[in-house]
Amino acid sequence: MHIRLVACAVLALSVAVPAVAADLTYETPAAPSAGQVSSAYDWSGFYLGAQGGYSWSQAKILGSDQDIVSGMSGLHAGYNFQSGNIVYGIENDFNYNFEKNDNASLEWDASGRARVGYAWDRTLFFATAGVAAGGGKVDIPAAGKKDGILIGWTAGGGIEHAVTDNILVRGEYRHSDFGNKDFGSTIGDVGATQDKVLFGTSYKF
Repeated sequence: MHIRLVACAVLALSVAVPAVAADLTYETPAAPSAGQVSSAYDWSGFYLGAQGGYSWSQAKILGSDQDIVSGMSGLHAGYNFQSGNIVYGIENDFNYNFEKNDNASLEWDASGRARVGYAWDRTLFFATAGVAAGGGKVDIPAAGKKDGILIGWTAGGGIEHAVTDNILVRGEYRHSDFGNKDFGSTIGDVGATQDKVLFGTSYKF
């Protein structure tokens, strides 16, 4: 009798142990590829936002340089595409400059640019470049008053971060060269350059 009980117990264990061992089998997850960084956040889509900051401009008038330091605020809008960690797209912005020089001012500036960057999940490091325009105004008692639009180029870069799926914050630096424009026989050619630091927020749709 006892022998039969022991035999039954041994048989039961011989069946149960492999089954339990099979259930406890651990599969090692696949290791990520070397150098690969996940970008779970989706940067693609349309966005619209506002920005503000400071600009340091220099106007060249009648052979002399006029320095203009100004606070500024404006709007931006763009569209991003994403391929893996690479984000690229287009952006337009318009800024109003508050401070004016006694003889010259850059009342506003605008741009149409391409952007390309590397996304580290919710953080984007980007470079940008494109066409820039500025609204120049000259007021010199001996030469008269004149307004004109100067057109040139702009380039820079910055960092953008997705605080939520829809709210983005950014900081960027850009240099712009607005070229030269003829403001008439009494004033001649007027040129302007600008360096600016901007901070902004956007809503991604």
